[in-house]
Amino acid sequence: MDLNLIQAFVDIVDAGNLAEAGRRRGVTRSQVSRQLRELEHQAGAQLLRRTTRRLELTEPGHALYQHGVRILQEVASAQAEIDSLGRTLRGHVRVSVPTGLGDAYIAPLLLQFAQKHPGITLRVFFANRVNDLIAAEIDVALKVTSAPPLDHVAREICDIRWQLYAAPQYLARIAPVQVPPDLEGCSFLCPPFPPRQFPLSLYRDGQRVDVALTPTLQSEHFLFLARAVREGHGIGMLPVYIGWEEVRAGHLVPVLPDWRPEGLGNKLFIITTPNLHPSMATRALIGFLREELGKLEVFRDAVK
Repeated sequence: MDLNLIQAFVDIVDAGNLAEAGRRRGVTRSQVSRQLRELEHQAGAQLLRRTTRRLELTEPGHALYQHGVRILQEVASAQAEIDSLGRTLRGHVRVSVPTGLGDAYIAPLLLQFAQKHPGITLRVFFANRVNDLIAAEIDVALKVTSAPPLDHVAREICDIRWQLYAAPQYLARIAPVQVPPDLEGCSFLCPPFPPRQFPLSLYRDGQRVDVALTPTLQSEHFLFLARAVREGHGIGMLPVYIGWEEVRAGHLVPVLPDWRPEGLGNKLFIITTPNLHPSMATRALIGFLREELGKLEVFRDAVK
């Protein structure tokens, strides 16, 4: 089968329709349709069923798509390997990073990597809820979680610690917070959690205390949450990598510093799809991020 036609078929399936596939490939819809018909002729089977709303894979189409993706990955890996022999890494890597961590620390590293490897192009997504890398068309995802997906390859990078923080001016106008139950009288800011009340667990020297708090503000964008805490809206639960700089600048102070809250995710992972032969570009980016994250002061003691 023609490799170019296989690439066109994979693009059609990933795009979901002929028009979008044509846009991504820079050709017309009719050209993509002709390529599909030619591939079906070569395969001797119908690969897609065309309905009024969408395209559906037939059983032969599903098999060809699965093999086609692997074939194209192998070709890309071979080309990258050949390029690396000439000491020039080439390729394209699609990266997903969480918003707060990405804005504060990962974005500068990605720009350093791009400058170091001009032959590698990057497409960077800032997103917190990427779970299916194949569906999202992501090659490498950085994710803070306690349970990485079992059907992906997860490389543990470091522990993620959480802390309660507040602005000095907020603490000056409320009753002292000396033990966990004192939090029940405070405005609480935190990441989104489905129930109305946030079940906060705090740990100290093997002791655990649970308090149920009703958040006054929730956001998964930690820089926004840190700003709200800094402006005195309440006590916020933030990852230490966000609160650390704010404390050093004198904008925030830890609340109940001897107690460690249980956050929404306690480790940082680099996650990829199962692939025995990832591209040289992908391997280079993973290696670079693991090395550079270990140099950052906020992560230095936590990197595995």
